[in-house]
Amino acid sequence: MKSGDIIRLCFIASAIILASCAAHRGLNDNSNLQSYYAQADSFFVKENIDSSLYYIHKCFEFDRNYAPAHYLLGKIYLYKDGIYNRRLSADEQRLALKVDQENPEYHFSLATTLLKQGFDMNALAEFKKTVELNPADSRPYIKIAEINQKLGLRYDDPKFFERAVQASAVAAKLSDDPAQFYQQAVSLYQMDNYDSSILALKEGIAKSRDSSLLANCLLLLGAELVDKGQLDSANAVFTRARKNISDIAQNDMDDIRYLLPPAEYAKIKDKTFYDQEQFTINFWGQLDPDPTTGINERKLEHYARFVHAQLTYSIPDRKIEGWRTKRGEMYIRYGPPSEQSFSLGSDPTDSPKWIWTYDKLPKPTTFIFEDTFLNGDFDFPFPNKSWTAADFANNPALFAAELQSTFPEQYSYNPGTGPLAYDFMPRQFKGTSGKTDFEVYVAIPVTELKFRQAGEYADATINWRQTLHYQSWRLADSAEATKTYRIRAGQTENSTISMADRMSVSEYPDSMLFSISIRDTLSGHTGVFSKEFRLKNFYSREVEISDIVLARRIDQPPGQLLFKRKDLGIYSNLDNRYFAGEPIWLYFEIYNLKRGPDSLTSYTITQTIAERRGGNILGSLRNALSGKNLHEVITTYNGGSIYTQENRILQIDASQFTAGDYIVSIEINDLLTGKSAKASEDLVIYK
Repeated sequence: MKSGDIIRLCFIASAIILASCAAHRGLNDNSNLQSYYAQADSFFVKENIDSSLYYIHKCFEFDRNYAPAHYLLGKIYLYKDGIYNRRLSADEQRLALKVDQENPEYHFSLATTLLKQGFDMNALAEFKKTVELNPADSRPYIKIAEINQKLGLRYDDPKFFERAVQASAVAAKLSDDPAQFYQQAVSLYQMDNYDSSILALKEGIAKSRDSSLLANCLLLLGAELVDKGQLDSANAVFTRARKNISDIAQNDMDDIRYLLPPAEYAKIKDKTFYDQEQFTINFWGQLDPDPTTGINERKLEHYARFVHAQLTYSIPDRKIEGWRTKRGEMYIRYGPPSEQSFSLGSDPTDSPKWIWTYDKLPKPTTFIFEDTFLNGDFDFPFPNKSWTAADFANNPALFAAELQSTFPEQYSYNPGTGPLAYDFMPRQFKGTSGKTDFEVYVAIPVTELKFRQAGEYADATINWRQTLHYQSWRLADSAEATKTYRIRAGQTENSTISMADRMSVSEYPDSMLFSISIRDTLSGHTGVFSKEFRLKNFYSREVEISDIVLARRIDQPPGQLLFKRKDLGIYSNLDNRYFAGEPIWLYFEIYNLKRGPDSLTSYTITQTIAERRGGNILGSLRNALSGKNLHEVITTYNGGSIYTQENRILQIDASQFTAGDYIVSIEINDLLTGKSAKASEDLVIYK
């Protein structure tokens, strides 16, 4: 063999040996690199950052461009947080992507960092890239929805909400995560698409196992039901929601600071906790637009406004709750503005602004909310050197202060489509078991009702509710009925005809708030009235007499000598006005009569109809000087029976009276005890 061939063979052999050694060393190096990265990742998961950094640097010793190490280092910087660390995190994520541009996890991590930095649009682009590379990953869809929802709230642009709905719908499909159904619902709510939002919420509620998420779903559902006018359902949903939130969150919802003038609220905070609680109970009771229902419609509207403020005006990055912002305050006080617009301004130095106009306040008012510091907190404009006298005169902060001190709150709830006018007259009688019957007589003009023709007749139907509440607003008693009235079809426009009826509630003697609500079912017109009364105590050792009922006619059950009030057909006349020739009927009850040795009672009834004197001393003196004789008729009846309580019907012949104002008095004298009782009622006679 030639020497040249030997040299060549030696060279080839050496090359093979060197290549084999290099390959062996490369395998060892790659194995060590992966081992170091695994150690670094394990320590990061355990939040042992120093050990994780140690092994990351070990990785860089082998390969300075090792993409997984840059990715993990970026996550560590983001974990440490802070402006400088976020920037370092973004740099490391970009180094990882420089090596492996098609890695969806690296794009997702960079997007998360950019979002933390406040670069929403850049983050959005990276999340979209993640979706392109891995469309089966729900996480980027969730973030895309969140960013679009945030942009929609900031710029009042529905296209962002539409994109948010689309993204969260995909995320929900991929993950079956109830939180994504909630996110869909929030965006749909902001678009005023309540029906679709409610469907998404029901999915979220059915799937939710987390009490906090469940509460959020229920709160939004309650707000939307209020907006749809389904108040009974809204009340049930809010009640359930409040069982799943903290006491602090409940107190925030119940806070009445935005429903009072600031000075008055400050005084309340100085009271004891008990006094504050009593004030709040009475306050909500007085705001209740219809105390006859089992719900407080004003309070439900307050809850709905609170939820809207939390969803729309909160600044999560700064941990500012929406109800504590200026926009939140004005929304909770006065509801949605009549008009609102968003402006970025024409000058680059201008701050973003929201402009709200209310045209249903005592006077049309415009408020400007400005993001002065570009941090998402829209407050009243902050006065600066460029302000002129006109700017100070139109300062929305000044407008708000003046408005809140004179007109602290406004609600939009209406119990019906329009007012229903009617007259009502309460009368008090002795009830059972120590209670007092509070019987309410009502007259509804037929012209106030909407009738449905049925042949030669026409029918109108009403829903009638009435309640008694204690001073603490605790319900004492309630009654409800649906009543249908039939008249001849040709009489529906007769303004002289009224539908007369009565219904009772009952409670122990006390100071009470009586409320009545009557709704015409066909027109929706509703009349709600409330008034304080003191229930009389007829359970005593004295002779007592009930209130007097004046009526045009009283029908007694045929063949019955003894009768109960409920068996009588009393056609009351609520204004107590009668023609001179018209019969006048009286109904009253006598209580606590004494029986004698023969087990019988003995009493007299003195009925007096007297012309009313002048309303003051001067009027009485004028009558005396003129020699005018005031008309007075006294009639006495004797009575007695085995019963200590009697129901009486009397009739007055008014034909002998001249037109004028009279007083009808009934006095009961118990002949066995000498005790007496008296009641009276005004009467007007005209010709």
